[in-house]
Amino acid sequence: MEKQASVKSAQRVLELLEYFADVRRPASIKEICQSLGYPQSSTSVLMKSLVDLGYFDYEQRTRMYVPNLRLALSTSWIQEEMYSTQSLLRLMGDVQQRTGHAVMIGAQDGVFVRYLHVLQAHDRSRFALKSGALRPLFRSAAGKMLLTTKTDREIELLLHRANVVEQDVSLRLDLATAREEIARVRLDGYSMSRGTATPGGAALAVLLPVRRGAPQMTLSIGGPIAEIRRDKAFLLRTLTELVSPFRQAVVA
Repeated sequence: MEKQASVKSAQRVLELLEYFADVRRPASIKEICQSLGYPQSSTSVLMKSLVDLGYFDYEQRTRMYVPNLRLALSTSWIQEEMYSTQSLLRLMGDVQQRTGHAVMIGAQDGVFVRYLHVLQAHDRSRFALKSGALRPLFRSAAGKMLLTTKTDREIELLLHRANVVEQDVSLRLDLATAREEIARVRLDGYSMSRGTATPGGAALAVLLPVRRGAPQMTLSIGGPIAEIRRDKAFLLRTLTELVSPFRQAVVA
């Protein structure tokens, strides 16, 4: 009986993926149930699980679900030879080859950054992350870059939520400090964290150019604090140089 239930759940996940591949837009629980003939209660549980696992996004205002980039990247190796030279995976691979460090694609997930995809460092014993890992929005390099795209009001609301979630009182930020740091990052065009999100680890992050209306994403390099600090200029040049073709492709 348990085996049958597992097979049924797996079947529904695959049918969901095929459904979204067909409609190519966000969908509500009602639409999914009507199209696939699923019970509403079990569909709600399934979709919540896929959101919690980081493979789907949920828009609270519209109550719509949509597969996200993590899902696309986790299967993109199948068609890698068909991708353009500006593919995200190829970009990440180029950064990893030049630097030897871990490379991450990040996107906002509430008051956190979720690493949608991670290429591990050449030496995993020094710095290792998992795809799907969460980092604090206001304390991570990727998070600070994403915050540069927000309005003052959006930053204020997100900081309030982040401080409510943060159990360590010493890690809660005041609004003035947060705004000052975000303004500096916006001016610099990059962000660097040193042990504030991952103990002993540092990260450099830049925004990835995206088409209008697409979710904002970041490209980050992560490694031991001493190495990232020492090689900061080289790492920033590498990120800037390799992201440039992406920016040109988006503008075009």
